[in-house]
Amino acid sequence: MMVTQKLTLNHIKEDNKRYNEKQRIELNEQYHTYIYPNFDPTRVSKMIKSLVEDYVEIQTKKKIKTDLNAGDLAHLYMIIEFSDIADMPKTLTAKIKMLEEIVRSEHIKTIYEAFPKESLKKVEDAALEFTKFITNASNKNADKINEDILRKVEELIQEDS
Repeated sequence: MMVTQKLTLNHIKEDNKRYNEKQRIELNEQYHTYIYPNFDPTRVSKMIKSLVEDYVEIQTKKKIKTDLNAGDLAHLYMIIEFSDIADMPKTLTAKIKMLEEIVRSEHIKTIYEAFPKESLKKVEDAALEFTKFITNASNKNADKINEDILRKVEELIQEDS
């Protein structure tokens, strides 16, 4: 049997310090940036929530035009959240302007590839959970809408007879 210690709050605090660790990434002879290689689960959730809200707004507001798709946005939001190249602007228009600038940079691929695979997987898993949740919610709404339609049809048939 392994000799283990009881987990305490101090152990958790000590373990959580890794979320603040920065890693320097050399981009070329001219530039470097810092990334947070260990993704804090609360920051992952916050980022996904913000991404989904912004994506929904882009889809519903005709004023906001962009060629960036959901995948591009997820990619860029993650790079912004877990590197120090820029702070995310508050307004969606400013965010899109900035992201469209960043996506054209040759450094984005280098930064993305510097993230550990297990950190990237955390984001993928969280995004997948969120997608399932959204899909279930919209399926429930679709069922409800279908029920309402059937009920209306039923009423109309009975009025005719």
